[in-house]
Amino acid sequence: MRAVSLYIHIPFCKRRCPYCTFYHVPHTNEYEDAFIDALVAELERAAREIDEPFYAPTVFLGGGTPSTLGPQSLARIFDAIAPYLQGDREAEITLEMNPEDVTAGLVSDLEHLGVNRVSLGIQSMSDRALRVLRRCTADANRYAIERVSRRFDNFSVDLLLGVPGGSSRELDDTLSAVLAHRPPHVSLYCLEPDENMERAVRDFLDTVDAESAADEYLLACDRLRRQGHRHYEVSNFARPGYESRHNHTYWDGSEYLGIGPGAHSFIAGQRFHNEPSIELYLRTAATIRLRRRDLRDEAQRELETLMLALRTSRGLTLERLSCPPHVPRELVKQGLAGCHGDRLVLTDRGYLLLNDILFRLTQAA
Repeated sequence: MRAVSLYIHIPFCKRRCPYCTFYHVPHTNEYEDAFIDALVAELERAAREIDEPFYAPTVFLGGGTPSTLGPQSLARIFDAIAPYLQGDREAEITLEMNPEDVTAGLVSDLEHLGVNRVSLGIQSMSDRALRVLRRCTADANRYAIERVSRRFDNFSVDLLLGVPGGSSRELDDTLSAVLAHRPPHVSLYCLEPDENMERAVRDFLDTVDAESAADEYLLACDRLRRQGHRHYEVSNFARPGYESRHNHTYWDGSEYLGIGPGAHSFIAGQRFHNEPSIELYLRTAATIRLRRRDLRDEAQRELETLMLALRTSRGLTLERLSCPPHVPRELVKQGLAGCHGDRLVLTDRGYLLLNDILFRLTQAA
């Protein structure tokens, strides 16, 4: 049976974080009820458009903030995806949570529904940094990690680098506080601009010191590696056996179906996306095709394939490169990459210069 992973975008947030570039809207109960109706309808319609039966080896509920949903809404989503889980009893099912939403009741509900992996948006364990980011307190983060780690063997912690006004000492203290709970998986994200971000977000991100963020990235890479976490992708670290299977779907060219406003899909070699509009979504999810085909040409798609490979610890085979042999040799000499057998793999410093390296590998004459 065909394997197609599911990504479900929940666009609701209780408040806006100043750095966030993902599509989201304020949460209301009225929006929630109508959204769940539309979400279920879209999944049914999209599943019919796939030309053969499929199962979902991984499911990821992201956002936005999936943990803002009430128990009835979550139950309806899991009822809707249940038919696609039957082909894989070991499906990885991840749900993103804001620490302030974590309660004993919610954690119990998620276990009952079949969630077996939780991603916590901790961001920092410094109250100073959390105030800058307009997030909850370090105590709330600590409670959330403790509560989740008691019930889930598999959980991930997200941390932000480059918080304005921060320091390496602040980051080191955050890492110490987080690693005390032995998270199986940690994701590091540098605060940086996105081409489609709003003006308010750009104004905030303009205060980020890119050089300091890069220094923090290298510090965190070293610290996590010494704690037994394998750096398996630019932003992701895991203890053995805890790599995100869903993440690999994006990087290795596997198929995935995105449901919800702004969600992206990759089906039968074609990329599609839904319009990032809750109003349009509520009006049309069940009746028309929302997915717009990505019209990038073959050269652009090949560039994307190379970029995705370079993001991971597997790298790419040297035979995939059309550049002269001296280009990868220079990258190795500069400490930006290493050759492992017939594969070129970037170093931590190389990851920081990924776009520049990709340009060098594809533009060199």
